[in-house]
Amino acid sequence: MPIPEDVNPQKFKVIDVLFNHDDFSISVGTWTPNNSTQIAMRWNEGEDGNGYPKVFAHPQWFIISGDVARSLLHGLLGNPLLTSVEYNSVVTALGRI
Repeated sequence: MPIPEDVNPQKFKVIDVLFNHDDFSISVGTWTPNNSTQIAMRWNEGEDGNGYPKVFAHPQWFIISGDVARSLLHGLLGNPLLTSVEYNSVVTALGRI
């Protein structure tokens, strides 16, 4: 299982992992084609150990569009699994997107 902080494909560089519970993660990062800050998510488990999404067995992040990303983060703030560190990271990410 890849560690979410280590999943840094060529076009998306992780700034911070906002949520990492069970086998699911949400991150904020830089989408390098236009140097924009984006929210992405992924499942870290999978039959081959690379999770989903992946390209040719290389772990990737799924980029969430702006309005949906903001709604996702607002909803995440109410998640009882969120630690105080994750909560603060989500609030910071909302200011970035």
